[in-house]
Amino acid sequence: MNKQQQTALNMARFIKSQSLTLLEKLDALDADEQATMCERLHELAEELQNSIQTHFEAQYGIGTEP
Repeated sequence: MNKQQQTALNMARFIKSQSLTLLEKLDALDADEQATMCERLHELAEELQNSIQTHFEAQYGIGTEP
């Protein structure tokens, strides 16, 4: 995987991680509506990360390990 591809995958992982952190904060603040939205955001971030990883693996026939 080249550097640009690895960067894209790392960014997707970061977004997924941060959305989970935000979800935890919103839950602690009893912001139920926002927590529900954030939960969906986290699910989409996870789907995106998996999609990016699968795309690069299929495109180049290699794993994602550097």
